Amino acid sequence: MTTPLIRSATKRQFLISLGLDPDHGSTQETYWMLKDEATRAYESQLQGRGDLLRPEYANQEPPFAAAHFTAEAFSSVVRSIYQTACPSARRYYDRGRVAQGDNWVISWMLYHVCRYRDGRNIRAARARDFHADDDLDDNQGGEIAYNPD
Repeated sequence: MTTPLIRSATKRQFLISLGLDPDHGSTQETYWMLKDEATRAYESQLQGRGDLLRPEYANQEPPFAAAHFTAEAFSSVVRSIYQTACPSARRYYDRGRVAQGDNWVISWMLYHVCRYRDGRNIRAARARDFHADDDLDDNQGGEIAYNPD
């Protein structure tokens, strides 16, 4: 297990928290693997599902932000991603287990998949470029330094 990150943490912070070097080529493959699993779950379980929205967002039009979904709907998808994960992804998901609450690794990724589809980052939603979904402050280095140990 690793120390949980908040969902709004940058991609760089996320990768470093998982013990990955954001500047290494193999990190991109790992990131895409995790993102692809979250994207498939989003598309099959959340996309366009107005019945899973919090009451105050009942009249909201898609696409939906992560905060629009009920906590139970979001948590259910997080659990589903873990249960259906490939062995390579599960290795990273296991680092995100917490005593109470959602797996923070899956939760972070699913939150960002929702974010890229809710209109805030059109470039990231459509691109297959590793850096297209970098947060604006990623190149500032964030508060976390890479430590491979």
